[in-house]
Amino acid sequence: MQIASIAYRVPSWKVTHDVLLNHIDKCNPSVPDIKKLPYLKILGKLLRQSGADTRYWRDPHLNEKAFDLILGAMNDALEQANLSATDIDLLIYCGVGRGFLEPANAYFYAHAAGMHRANCFDITDACMSWIRSAHIAQLMLKAGTFKRVMIINGEFHLGFHSNFVIGDTRALEYSFPMYTIGEAATATILIPSPEDWKFDYLSKTEFADLCTIPLPSHANFVEPSEKIGHNGIYKFVSYGKELFQAGTACIGELIRNTIDGVERNVWYFPHAPSKKIYEEDMPKYGIPAQKVYLKVYPQFGNLVSASIPVGLSLAQAEGKLKRGDPIALIPVSAGIVASLVQLTF
Repeated sequence: MQIASIAYRVPSWKVTHDVLLNHIDKCNPSVPDIKKLPYLKILGKLLRQSGADTRYWRDPHLNEKAFDLILGAMNDALEQANLSATDIDLLIYCGVGRGFLEPANAYFYAHAAGMHRANCFDITDACMSWIRSAHIAQLMLKAGTFKRVMIINGEFHLGFHSNFVIGDTRALEYSFPMYTIGEAATATILIPSPEDWKFDYLSKTEFADLCTIPLPSHANFVEPSEKIGHNGIYKFVSYGKELFQAGTACIGELIRNTIDGVERNVWYFPHAPSKKIYEEDMPKYGIPAQKVYLKVYPQFGNLVSASIPVGLSLAQAEGKLKRGDPIALIPVSAGIVASLVQLTF
């Protein structure tokens, strides 16, 4: 399987630390300074430590919509690949950001883009969604079921999964990762090639409750957990420290067990919910920090399932990623699950 093209779009509102902290301040006019100021001070420190600088959100004053950004990324990918909408015979929508539980979001975008004959479905596995979609695409391309697959996502969470209510500073234990979230849309076109991508996974299901966005009916579907629902229904809760510890152990085990010669790969592309964690932990597994592509998080924040396609697109545009380069994708996702994907770009 080969990437024919990859494109992304982000909203126009560039949110720095100061803008973010000011936004949270304005969202809490009735909270006294004695409670607000320590919260914001600690939050600012945590953001700097994680390696975050900016992220992009839809500007409410410009009425920016996820739909327009997703459709724009789709058109960009088609143009790059010199294809028309009718050339795509499978459209997969993936990720956490979505407008519908039913039907598949992919149908709406196939219709809007003029992909009138495309098969459609959605894939949801938190930040692993793009990887899962690529794996399924490879199997279908290899079987000859489809000839050209487009994977799209729209990770837009501001105003729905976000929560800017200032609480006790101890709430940052499970609320801090929410403040690192950025917004983006991506579109990737995949086509058959003789060389397969190699997919490996490792799941640790005992950590499933560390990162959740619960639905109103969640209590009827799972065992009780004191870690779920602290910020309310539909709101993001993530125990970042515990998640990172368990996740890096998972990806470390995968690296040790599946890669012969880590120096072979030109780049390692993570899903990046932090910059610092990869700089510190990857050398433990034999991968120099300078081989891990870490420009996504500082510039765009945590882009959920859009992180890896944005990283690939950025690196290619910079000239740092070239056709024929051996690379590895090393995302870790809520669940928890780690993946190691080896391919030639």
